[in-house]
Amino acid sequence: MTNKMEFYVFNNRSYMDFYPIQFGMEECLPLHSFGPTAKQHYLFHYIVSGSGHFYDTKGQRVHRLSAGQGFLISPDMICSYEADEKDPWTYIWVEFDGLKTEHFLRQAGLSRQQPIFSQKSEPTLSPVYQEMTAILENHQAKSALIIGHLYLFIYALIEESLTRRDSNHDEIKEFYIREAINFIERNFEKPISVDDLAQQCNLNRHYFSRLFKEQVNISPQQFIIQYRLSEACELLKNTNKTLQEIAEAVGYSNQFNFSTAFKRHYQQSPTKWRKLHR
Repeated sequence: MTNKMEFYVFNNRSYMDFYPIQFGMEECLPLHSFGPTAKQHYLFHYIVSGSGHFYDTKGQRVHRLSAGQGFLISPDMICSYEADEKDPWTYIWVEFDGLKTEHFLRQAGLSRQQPIFSQKSEPTLSPVYQEMTAILENHQAKSALIIGHLYLFIYALIEESLTRRDSNHDEIKEFYIREAINFIERNFEKPISVDDLAQQCNLNRHYFSRLFKEQVNISPQQFIIQYRLSEACELLKNTNKTLQEIAEAVGYSNQFNFSTAFKRHYQQSPTKWRKLHR
């Protein structure tokens, strides 16, 4: 006998804030184990039925988990997990990443130091389960629908978590960052400086830069570059515009500067990226 498993890969990487990478479901046999392993991205398992053990920080801590709970594997975190011998678990999992991921997980009270998710809801009545199931069931749908369910999943994770963090101060910070990002979205094709963003939020430049990096995990200037390049990917994939036209459309003064920035970020030239993704 073998484990019953299904999994799907999400191929559209033009989203930046929060996006899925792959997701699936596995019905494990008794004592089926995985790891020790480390991941490049965030990976969350939700236990639908049964139980098992999660060993984090190189096996230094052991967590016995059952239906309705979950565990988060953070990037480069060494861990392993094993199904129970008498009541092996079935779980749904989703691997994800993005600029806002750490911020969302922090709201849910989840981190490398606190990887265990617990809730009050019944396992299959939980909105966390419902949204993860919706992601699975819509694996062949358009990207926007899958992304929509992923956002509903992270919202449910925050709302259901017994370790969630409620803070009006965090909401104010997020408001400032959202204002800055909205400004970038509206003006990315124009010259934008950190001073422009700070002024838009009526904040001191130094405080704004520190706040932005705290919330988004990269500097404002890095975010502008990544946003422009993500827009460039859409144009490379869906239009026949020349590289010079695309460079100008996303805020670069010339094709050379655009190609240099693109290759530095994606480790391949815009021309090669276009051939692979058309």
